[in-house]
Amino acid sequence: MKHLGKIKKIFKDGKKVRSEAEAQLICLEYKDGDLFIAHCLEFDLVSQGATLEEARKNLADLIFSHVQFAAEKDIEDKSLFHPAPSKYWEIYFHWKSRMARQSLLKGADMSPQNILSRMACAYAHI
Repeated sequence: MKHLGKIKKIFKDGKKVRSEAEAQLICLEYKDGDLFIAHCLEFDLVSQGATLEEARKNLADLIFSHVQFAAEKDIEDKSLFHPAPSKYWEIYFHWKSRMARQSLLKGADMSPQNILSRMACAYAHI
């Protein structure tokens, strides 16, 4: 319920009263035939549009409605956050990895100090 409390603060009587930028949502965007698709991975919500901008706007409206409904109906986090199937997350992480490799290969500062500053490490007991 920790997220729901934050969401409820955004709404009053079913209307948005203020904005909060506490988290980024991961969205995949691609073209399917003549339509552009926008897919929010955290909520597994999908929209489409004739243009990428229209698909993004439709997705933003859909996410807003989804969160507003959850806040109004006191829906808990486990129901609100329903991640997309793993194949879409794999696509995202593959793309993110490819972008990181391209960034490193395009003349980035490869000094040991810069490499250290870019590392995000997790310690695991094996």
